[in-house]
Amino acid sequence: MTAFAERRADRADYLAARLPAHVLARDEESGGLLRALLEAVAGELGVVERDLEMLYDSWFVETCPDWAVPYLADLVGLVGLPDDLGAASGAGVSRRTIVANTVAYRQRKGTVAVLEQVVRDVTGWPARAVEFYRLLGTTTHVRYPRPDRPTWASVRRAADAETESSPLTGGWLSQHAHTAEVRAVEPGPWGGHGRYGIPHIGVVVTPLRVWEGVRLPARAVGDEWFAHPLGWEGPLFARPAVEEGIEHLAGEADLAVPVRPRRLLAALQAARSLAPGEPLPLAVQVDGVELDADRIRVCGLEDLADDGAGGPLPGWQVTVDAVRGVLHTVQDGVAGTPTDVVVDWGSGSVADVGAGPYDRTLEHDAALAADPFVGDTDTGGDTVTGQQPVLAGSAVVGTSPTLAHAVGQVGAAWADPAERGGTHVVSVGDSARYVESVGLTIPAESRAVLVAAHWAGRQTILGDILPPVPGVYAAQGLRPTISGDLTVSGAAGSSLLLDGLIIDGDVIVQPGDLGSLTISQCTVAGQIRVDGSPADPNRSCVVTLRRSVVGAVLLAATVPELRLGESVVHPSISGGGAAIDAPVAHLDIAGSTILGDVGARTLAVTSSLCDGVVDIVDRQVGCARYSYLAPGSRTPRRYRCVPPQDAVVAPTPSYVSLDPGSPWFASLAPGAAEVLRRGGELGAEMGVHHHLRRPVRLDAARRLVEPYLPAGMQIGLFGS
Repeated sequence: MTAFAERRADRADYLAARLPAHVLARDEESGGLLRALLEAVAGELGVVERDLEMLYDSWFVETCPDWAVPYLADLVGLVGLPDDLGAASGAGVSRRTIVANTVAYRQRKGTVAVLEQVVRDVTGWPARAVEFYRLLGTTTHVRYPRPDRPTWASVRRAADAETESSPLTGGWLSQHAHTAEVRAVEPGPWGGHGRYGIPHIGVVVTPLRVWEGVRLPARAVGDEWFAHPLGWEGPLFARPAVEEGIEHLAGEADLAVPVRPRRLLAALQAARSLAPGEPLPLAVQVDGVELDADRIRVCGLEDLADDGAGGPLPGWQVTVDAVRGVLHTVQDGVAGTPTDVVVDWGSGSVADVGAGPYDRTLEHDAALAADPFVGDTDTGGDTVTGQQPVLAGSAVVGTSPTLAHAVGQVGAAWADPAERGGTHVVSVGDSARYVESVGLTIPAESRAVLVAAHWAGRQTILGDILPPVPGVYAAQGLRPTISGDLTVSGAAGSSLLLDGLIIDGDVIVQPGDLGSLTISQCTVAGQIRVDGSPADPNRSCVVTLRRSVVGAVLLAATVPELRLGESVVHPSISGGGAAIDAPVAHLDIAGSTILGDVGARTLAVTSSLCDGVVDIVDRQVGCARYSYLAPGSRTPRRYRCVPPQDAVVAPTPSYVSLDPGSPWFASLAPGAAEVLRRGGELGAEMGVHHHLRRPVRLDAARRLVEPYLPAGMQIGLFGS
């Protein structure tokens, strides 16, 4: 323990120990006035000590407070330091990294490695630098042949053709020579499209987040098994490797790109021969049996394994289509249908929206804090009165094997009035598929939280295992699926919060008086429906969507409010129809994408894409800010919206993909209108990815990488 720590333990005693004993004795006889003075001085001493410790911390960029970062940037001469681009929400990158590495950048100024590293540090995305001038097709001198830069592509080298494939790698791994382009590589009204030129260097960013799901149940559709539990197509990803130094130039393994079939084949062949190679990006279990690498085959590139004598290998095998995310099962050489298939599978997404195995802790805590639930005056809304863990098929005492059993346990606990008034948590501790419909009745002034989370004992430094504590759990690493409807009814002041779940059905609030429904980081393939009746109108129910993907939201004509934050409403995944129908509700939309028609009484919308007709009844209340509103919409007053109120011609949003299984789902295409890509608040894009501030991050990267360019060269940023 340091001297400062000893003083902090008891500063008054520390000061008193340095006074003569007779002075302390006289002070006790006179009533302790000196002791009171020492305690006051000790308090001020603590303030001075904290200031000194803060100054010591401020010597280092890793430990300094946020306010000191710009001063350290000035110290190293860094001009134009950007703000923390979404770092607080987990979506961006901290500027500390830029300041910390500035000296290292300058030591390597003019090299392609530092250009790549600067862009990576500023944007927070994996990046790869390409010197385009090295890939120009030229007349080669006979003394200096370049066999590694062939001008003509060989049709016999299919692996090279895959690296040229735009959907898989964007063409950024190409080693073929190209004819020269005269278009500029720098962004601008007439530039930004030229790549292969003499003064051109390009840096591609791959702005995708890769999740690694463990023990995910595949979905059977006909004779195919889809890795996505809803049967959506989506490519296989491998987590990008962690680069150890600035000198390292990124390769395919360092980028967040889909796994090419031949890359998967190379990893499988290395695993079969026990040779060093890239780790396998997937694992497969069929009917509870783990398949080794010999029994996992790449669709279209290799035959099924045999037994060495020309016959089929007995037992199960699978062929993997890494592009579609589909597996085909084969038993004894013949197509077969097992009972279940479980996979370890990597998937990608532009943002952590919808259910996924990513860390949801920060957003889950924010959802709990924003829930209008208050509980009763005795217990309090934040008090967790109980927690019921769920593990599919578990026989462990205290653990429920099904969701229905867990809900029944919660209902039994609420039968005791003493258990009401607080929060009861149902934590789903695996990524299994629960084929059941769930019904929940919540008493007055009580809240139920249904969350995908681990709830386990805590280990101390000495190795002792402490029992789990209700309300202390880890909301990460899981993606369970409920195949069925989730129905809830509640009394006055009650609340339901769903987090981290895939619901292959509808979420239905039955007539009653539920106080609030919050759906956070969920994927709902059906509709969210709140019903009402004259006797039980749900008149106080506030419906909130946070970073979720849902099919539609339909509210009774008594529900007062609907809030959407960083979410996608896509009616096509639930069978079509209107995206939002809330006849008397106030609709509050922030940073969301609505891919259908919207109807509500009043509206407040900001930084959103409403790609459907918006019809608002009371247009004297509310405001539309920095948003796209489809032509024909009737909305309150608009501020910097697209199109303006009196516009004759309006741009139409274009997306990379509207397939919900695509990693680029609901992402604006690079060719989308500039007023949409930069028309959101703070210069960010409109829609569900507004919080990522992608254009702002790219602008900061262009500005900060410029001083490190070789003389006479131009740089272009691509990929977002």
